[in-house]
Amino acid sequence: MAHFVVVAGEPSGDILGAKLISDLKQINPEHQFSGIAGPRMIAEGCEPWFEISDLSVMGITEVIKHLPRLFKIRKAVIERCISIQPDAYIGIDYPEFNLSIEKALKKRTIKTIHMVCPSFWAWREARANKFKSSIDLMLCLFPFEPELLKDKGVVSTFIGHPLADEISIDSSDSLSSKNEDVNIALLPGSRRTEIDYHLEVMLDSALMIRDELSLRKKEVVFSIPTRFKEMEHWIKSYDKYENLNIKIFKETKQCLPGSDLVITKSGTSTLESALYKKMTIVVYKMSSISFFLLTKLNLINVNYASLPNILLGYEFFKEFIQGDFKAEDISNEAIKLLKINRNAYLEPLTKLHKNLRSPEEKSAAANITRFLDSS
Repeated sequence: MAHFVVVAGEPSGDILGAKLISDLKQINPEHQFSGIAGPRMIAEGCEPWFEISDLSVMGITEVIKHLPRLFKIRKAVIERCISIQPDAYIGIDYPEFNLSIEKALKKRTIKTIHMVCPSFWAWREARANKFKSSIDLMLCLFPFEPELLKDKGVVSTFIGHPLADEISIDSSDSLSSKNEDVNIALLPGSRRTEIDYHLEVMLDSALMIRDELSLRKKEVVFSIPTRFKEMEHWIKSYDKYENLNIKIFKETKQCLPGSDLVITKSGTSTLESALYKKMTIVVYKMSSISFFLLTKLNLINVNYASLPNILLGYEFFKEFIQGDFKAEDISNEAIKLLKINRNAYLEPLTKLHKNLRSPEEKSAAANITRFLDSS
């Protein structure tokens, strides 16, 4: 029996953490878990010292504003880990927060495992030089990462991307193909600040798309997955959207499979859309100061914002970032995509899907178990 401290900082980490806890319990039902958790991890039996909502911020300026609270939580986690001496600390993504804790714990000989390699190959490459002093084992979701980390002296392994395992390779069959409606998923983000930046422009584009398709006698249904119960209220606060046909869901997997088109903010949701083989438009906006710092300080090493485009090496999904994020342009791109044959999307996205699946016997839980057994 082992005691794991598992720390996730956002909803995507909660999904990964819940699956990891479930898999580790299958290996040994007596394992114990505590840390910073979301509802899924808590449901799997993780004792929450804090909840993910306590950490949920985005952008450089937004993080700075909440630094005192984040420092206080970080200090509490470190002190509690030193007190209870867990068998391993597992940080799931959320690198700025987790890496600082991992470094402090590794100095005190507590085993540290980091799940989801920070995207140093995409931005702020120099930070990879610090991984070795913080992490005993890095679990990578993308197959090219272990080779890059080897040059940094970091022990790592490719475990596959959980979404690639969860979603069927043959997931391209759209429920909407069986009726006359056009189904469009709108994914403004999982954080309130992301929703503030994205929702209104997305809904403005939805109005334009609806008006254009209504001329062709097409009914358009818009789906929005969200964890916020207030979403419907936020939409209704704008009178101009009252005639939009909008359905609210709790999970992306409830609406993506049946969508003809996905308009999503950049992030894990772009990969999820790609794995469902959906025609996709990618958007992203942050504060002007955050964007200025990222671009002017040359912190970005890649040409694209979305994971599928980075992995494929070209702009397969059209991206509208910051100043290019305009309702009319998104609407025009959506109308264009809805005219093309969706089969053109299948071959490159199916190949991408296969490359991201877990190798045999190399799940996160299996690797963690082998690592602890050999330590």
